[in-house]
Amino acid sequence: MDLKYLHSQASTIQDKQTYLVAVGGGKVIDYVKVIARLSQTKYVAVPTNASHDGFSSPYVNFLLREEIAKEEKNPNSPIYTPVSPIAIVGDTSLISQAPKESLQAGVGDILAKWVAVRDWKLAHRLKGEKFDIYAATFSEMTANMVEEGISSLGRFFFSEEGIRVLMKALGSSGVAMCIAGSSRPASGSEHLVSHALDKLSKKYNFQVAHGHQTGMMAILMMYLHGGNWKRIRDILVGVAAPVTLHEVGIEREILLEAVLEAHKIRPERYTILAEGLSKQAAINAIEMTGID
Repeated sequence: MDLKYLHSQASTIQDKQTYLVAVGGGKVIDYVKVIARLSQTKYVAVPTNASHDGFSSPYVNFLLREEIAKEEKNPNSPIYTPVSPIAIVGDTSLISQAPKESLQAGVGDILAKWVAVRDWKLAHRLKGEKFDIYAATFSEMTANMVEEGISSLGRFFFSEEGIRVLMKALGSSGVAMCIAGSSRPASGSEHLVSHALDKLSKKYNFQVAHGHQTGMMAILMMYLHGGNWKRIRDILVGVAAPVTLHEVGIEREILLEAVLEAHKIRPERYTILAEGLSKQAAINAIEMTGID
């Protein structure tokens, strides 16, 4: 779907007394976000899976942001700015029937918040970036919620009871971003590598769920931070989520390329990767964490 189509849809509903309802996965909801902003229309998010926090986030995915950024060079093109849903309707009985792979991805995306907050704190200490302890604590809480839910429910985590925990966590992640006024509490170095992989996926023809990428990269980035990366790995293993490149079909050289390029994705966002990583350091991290 291209941006011309989104513009045409926005023009169709502009100035009408209506609301938009986004029913589906991340792509559908992202498209509705763009239409909602262009037409100045409020929208309700109705996610049909729990693969990531996009349904609650006011931001759109990285590749779509790149398309929008290219169009913004046209002075006659309306500029997209973040827009949050006025309500979220999460039917846990429906979502619990979603493919298990998508639910595992949701766990990975939530665990990544521990790394995102560490990167934010690092930027605050080294660069004086504004840090919101409320938003950061709220974001870390979402990962804690999922960890506790998996601990208590075990292999039954993807039952409706567990999905309720996951949905609350993913929904709260969006709230943390709104509190912070940016995606800082939810997106750090692990997301930068994931975004780099998204770009490389076109070149090398592979496709991996966003949450699987961010979950695995959270292991790698937490190792670089000197934190408890095994905690993240063990939680992912507990829900049978992928923790190795072999499981998701990515070759080591592709990951190395992504890790070495990740700091260029959003150079204004300071993370553990901001100064760049040597290839040998990246190889060491991959081997030490066993994600190869």
